[in-house]
Amino acid sequence: CLGKDPAERPDSASAIVRALEGVSTPNAASTTPVTPPAAKTIPRIAVLPFTNMSGDPENEYFSDGITDDLIGALTSLKGLRVAARTSSFAFKGKHAELATVGSTLGVRTVVQGSVRRAGNRVRVTVQLMNAAEGTQLWSERYDRDLDDIFAIQDEIVRGIVDQLKLTL
Repeated sequence: CLGKDPAERPDSASAIVRALEGVSTPNAASTTPVTPPAAKTIPRIAVLPFTNMSGDPENEYFSDGITDDLIGALTSLKGLRVAARTSSFAFKGKHAELATVGSTLGVRTVVQGSVRRAGNRVRVTVQLMNAAEGTQLWSERYDRDLDDIFAIQDEIVRGIVDQLKLTL
């Protein structure tokens, strides 16, 4: 009943009563406990702040902008829980193990990425990672000209969300 994630808690008081009725006691005639109904598993994901790899602190806004846009876009997907921006940004600039990130934020999957800029070109690399195993589930690279920064952010975020819908 005290699970941190609502999906880990019973759906109703009736489910608790059914589970308790099935618990075996030393004086009980039946020794077969009733298993409570399985909780629905709702996918949970965190988007870590994208790393600015260009070395120019002026480009930090672009990295943070993609992260913010991606969090917003994923939050709109029905049936997906997304770690809050403030929680994810606590890991900005830190090199924490994925298992630590996953357990701290209560997620199974983590999106991480990097942004590199050279002249009028930008390269955004994105990976979807299994937090517990530290394995990569999906990766994509986006190379674009920096004509309209917001259009680029929108295009990249749309591509990531479409791919994550299929993967998750």
